Amino acid sequence: MPAVVEPVVQLSQSDIIGIGGAVATVVVGIISWVVSAYFAKKQTPNEELSYRMSVTPLMNTKLFKDGDKLEIKYKGVEIDQLVYLELDIINTGNIVINKPPMTVESSADATYIIPAYLDDVPAGYSRLWDIEQEDGETCRIVADHINPGQVIKARFLMDAMPKQEPDFACPAPGLRVRRITNIQVSPIGVKLLAAFYPSLANVVRALT
Repeated sequence: MPAVVEPVVQLSQSDIIGIGGAVATVVVGIISWVVSAYFAKKQTPNEELSYRMSVTPLMNTKLFKDGDKLEIKYKGVEIDQLVYLELDIINTGNIVINKPPMTVESSADATYIIPAYLDDVPAGYSRLWDIEQEDGETCRIVADHINPGQVIKARFLMDAMPKQEPDFACPAPGLRVRRITNIQVSPIGVKLLAAFYPSLANVVRALT
């Protein structure tokens, strides 16, 4: 049986140059489209707040023989248990958010939320940012404004471990609010973000 001879495709130098040019054109086109889409999105106003929250018990009264007799007070308020609530609020949009109506509430199980302090307040913002108690279960986070990339680190105490996580809300027209988890980005990733999206890089640095 005669051997099967596979056809050999031979490309001339002009063919190779032509194919290479076509591939390069496609690649450049894709890169141009990605860059154009990126800058178009960046220039489109995006009003967005993101937040992350954690609730941690600071003391286990069961470790004490007479734990039921232990009295804990903070600023004159008696606390049954000592629970720490951390709330980080981040402007992940690309425009300034002015006077957002932010609240954190635990009305689901009537657990008290007590304002404690703001952590890592930027220079000059001690009079612009604050936390206030609205009632036993609700606190306001007051901010004159939040610039893109800025983070408000609000800290609270609760008088008991809540059955479910408190609710964060900011009902402002056109504002998107979303919950995020802990951010883990490598140092190289942070450098790349800093080159293309500085405000987001600042957020990552603040939250890692």
